[in-house]
Amino acid sequence: MKREHDDLEEQLRNLPKHSLAKEEKRKVIYSIRNASKSNRLRFLKPLSVVIATACLLMVAYLASPMYNPDLTKETEVGMGSLTEQEYIKSLDLQIEDIKNTEITMNASGDKLHAVRTELSLTSKELIPIDVWHSMEFRAENKYLFLKDSYGIGNRASYNSNPNKDRYDYTITFESLYANYSEAELQKLLEASKDINFSVAYKGKTYDLNNESPKSVTLDAPFATSFPLQDSPQNVIGIEGKIGILGPDNFVAEDTRRGAKLMLYYWSDPESLVGKEYKVEAINSYGEKLLLSEGVLAAGLYSEDAHILTSFPAFTTEGEWQVSFYVEEELFEEFRIEVLPPFPKSEHYVLLDSPKEIQIGETTNVIIESSNGEKESIEVLLVNSNGDEIVQKSSFQNDQNPVIDAANGQRLFHYEGEIKFPKEGSWYLEIDGEQTQVFEN
Repeated sequence: MKREHDDLEEQLRNLPKHSLAKEEKRKVIYSIRNASKSNRLRFLKPLSVVIATACLLMVAYLASPMYNPDLTKETEVGMGSLTEQEYIKSLDLQIEDIKNTEITMNASGDKLHAVRTELSLTSKELIPIDVWHSMEFRAENKYLFLKDSYGIGNRASYNSNPNKDRYDYTITFESLYANYSEAELQKLLEASKDINFSVAYKGKTYDLNNESPKSVTLDAPFATSFPLQDSPQNVIGIEGKIGILGPDNFVAEDTRRGAKLMLYYWSDPESLVGKEYKVEAINSYGEKLLLSEGVLAAGLYSEDAHILTSFPAFTTEGEWQVSFYVEEELFEEFRIEVLPPFPKSEHYVLLDSPKEIQIGETTNVIIESSNGEKESIEVLLVNSNGDEIVQKSSFQNDQNPVIDAANGQRLFHYEGEIKFPKEGSWYLEIDGEQTQVFEN
């Protein structure tokens, strides 16, 4: 025969192990069994309430995300099985990407500028949430971060859902805000490419730069320059397959050289004319650009198809692999070397790449500006240390402004000469404005 306290005893035995110790459960059951019937009944009612309350609390506790062992504790760190160093290593933290952008803010009517660096990290194991908040991410660069030479990162995102079996995190850093000139901002952006990233945890600092940003192998052949059969003009590409009629070299961050291009294709005309094409580029860090897309037209000369188009600016200098697709199928690809950005100040930009100017030869060059009020401007070539003026020239306004197709602004050209005595690092001082340091 079932006794009146059997159900309650069963509930006590089945309580979650975190609520009452085994010995305490036995003591409570013993007290119930040995109590007089009247006392037992008085005892059972409030005890039922206590048990029910304890059960509800334990259910809520167990359902909480903080109970998930992947998100709590410091994953055995400090408990004897893992040292902090071993633990950080087990996470397999890797830098996936680094992006640097110019940002602005208004303060008391002044427009202040800074550079924001966005660091994308991945880990093999999920970083527990309390460990994540215990970590201090640092970006070290004495030019960007004057206080202690490093900036503290802001945790922008924490993704507990794996992406391709790895977990994603984003940390942002901001340089000091100030009323920088265009040249100073350019220096900040240049400096942001040389940052030592680290993470401080439990009093120790671990370098993150041992893992470089994602690297992509570029294995296509380099483009060559070759003449068109029925034209004195040269194109770059793969002879007999694909050619670009345009500049000999592209320059990072420049839209001028890619503003008007002709693409020539050689193959079976039936497989090209009227077909959809696409041109993409990728650099060794995995950054991709869509350069052009559309429908191919019939050939103009000896080529089997062509298209008049334009390319956006390549975002960075260095090797890029350019791939040409027809109807989503790879047609041909080759590599090019994109030159560093043009030397520029707040109001002036040199339209000739120092990498293309012959050493020891006086070369005619053009400086472009939105300021056309002056008939001439003074241009100084200075070594990177700033202690030697190598050349002093006067550039003349040609008085023939052009219109910027992007914004309709009038642009003026100043013509003059420059001569690099040797290979090295320099900057220009144009009408009192300093450019970034560059190499020739």
